Amino acid sequence: MFTENFREIFKGISNKIGEILGKTGLSPNFFTLLTLTFGFIAAYFIYLGSFRWAIVFILISGLMDFFDGAVAKTNKKETRFGALFDSTVDKTTEIAFYIALGLYNPKLWLGASLAISAFMLSGYISKHAQAIDGKAGGGIMERKERLILIISGLLFPKYLSSFLFAIFFLSLFTCFQRFFRNYKIFLKT
Repeated sequence: MFTENFREIFKGISNKIGEILGKTGLSPNFFTLLTLTFGFIAAYFIYLGSFRWAIVFILISGLMDFFDGAVAKTNKKETRFGALFDSTVDKTTEIAFYIALGLYNPKLWLGASLAISAFMLSGYISKHAQAIDGKAGGGIMERKERLILIISGLLFPKYLSSFLFAIFFLSLFTCFQRFFRNYKIFLKT
């Protein structure tokens, strides 16, 4: 009940923001470009070790990502290119965060590399399954959860490596969830 009410409130807020921003004439792809720009700024601050600023820009980047979706849906401007652009930018900014962590501290390279590999694999399984009439998405570790763990690691830098390995293991678990859910679907066909 609470979740349904929250979703309705969130949808209402999203629609209102989409209407307001839609009146500016700015396209959803403009906000996607801002998502990328602020994501790279966040990655730069991670590399410098300025984690508070990195968190600020990760949050701004996330807000721009929310805006692009709100504008596209509310104003019926959803396009296949926009979906591709948004997905590419999401992956690019997240990879930039991991690379920046590895450059900031070489001891984080292994965890960052494993995190990139596992989250990219889960995305691949999702997109490939969807392309052949399976089910996309789902699982314990999606983008929002990974970003929460990255931000948590930046808040507690002493445990950054642990957060990276948590992202790796939970993303790997998500791979298994997505794979076996689609295995059951395809087994019936």
